[in-house]
Amino acid sequence: MATIALDYDIDNVQAQKTLEYIFSLGLFTPSIVGKVETISEKRKNLDDELKNYLVDLSGFKFNRETANIYE
Repeated sequence: MATIALDYDIDNVQAQKTLEYIFSLGLFTPSIVGKVETISEKRKNLDDELKNYLVDLSGFKFNRETANIYE
């Protein structure tokens, strides 16, 4: 078995997607030295952090006449 070491920018979305694709093929067994957070994990963590700040706008109706009054 051979080992390949990759240095890449952890914030580079294209590099993360490429690595996720390579690992999804099942041909390689990843042994990650540092914890790499996938895009889906980042999105889930961000959703968890922002869920307390959601505002319900289901009953909101935009009124163009009152929005253009500048007095």
